[in-house]
Amino acid sequence: MLFFSDDEERDEEALRASVCRAIGRSDLPVELITTCRWEVSALIADRFASGRVFLAGDAAHTLPPNRGYGANTGVEDTRNLAWKLAAVLCGAATPELLDTYDAERRPIAWLRHQQIFARPDAGAVAAGISADVPVIDDGAMEFGHLYRSTAVLVVGAELLPALRPEQWAGQLGTRAPHAWVVRDGERVSTLDLFWRGWVLLAEDERWGPVAARAGRSSSLAVGVPVECLRIGADVVVPSGPGAFRAAFGLGPGGASLVRPDGYVAWRSDGMPADPATALTDSLGRVSSAKTPVERR
Repeated sequence: MLFFSDDEERDEEALRASVCRAIGRSDLPVELITTCRWEVSALIADRFASGRVFLAGDAAHTLPPNRGYGANTGVEDTRNLAWKLAAVLCGAATPELLDTYDAERRPIAWLRHQQIFARPDAGAVAAGISADVPVIDDGAMEFGHLYRSTAVLVVGAELLPALRPEQWAGQLGTRAPHAWVVRDGERVSTLDLFWRGWVLLAEDERWGPVAARAGRSSSLAVGVPVECLRIGADVVVPSGPGAFRAAFGLGPGGASLVRPDGYVAWRSDGMPADPATALTDSLGRVSSAKTPVERR
């Protein structure tokens, strides 16, 4: 295990005693492999991207480890960036999609930096952080942050930067909600439906042909493949379709478009008058898809 102590010098016996106090037991053998000093820092890069260079993890932000935000923030960086790089490198998207990496991830790094020092155990005054910064729940910080960028259609200005997952209802820019569903006879989470490409979730069967058309490469379509999963057919919700609609904030004819990283990019509360145009236009914008001329 990795054990953090204060800056006081201690011999091996005192260090072993500290470890035993930390784990609440004194009957376990403790082997000290090595000790070292390290410098705590809390720094955020001025930008996470410059041309063909992208920063992630500790290269983009160093956060004190007292809440576990540092490593988790780095993992989220790479998950956010990977699908965007893939889309641009394979020619499906324009480089403008990569601009959304900095737009989405740097505010999250700053939010977590602020939240670390808003806690009473982190020395808010010494860090220069206002003591009246409201503390956001750890579950909200890890699983319920909000993205704002051109890779999300429109995010309401009234939405908070983070809420616990159960407090969201499929709003744009939030992680698609978890719900237990059955697909191909197997019980899985809705989260398992994503992370491989763009996914459209809908009950109404009319969305299937619309998604297929939007995914084709033509002058009337985007050329970004979209997998349409019909709720009640491809995916069964044991608790009923009403539970799905409530979780994703949809009406009976609505649909939710989820990005490859599992975040909601667009949704229609009900069935639009022209669903093909609504989906095609929205998908083209949030995916930074190349125009027919650019695809040639």
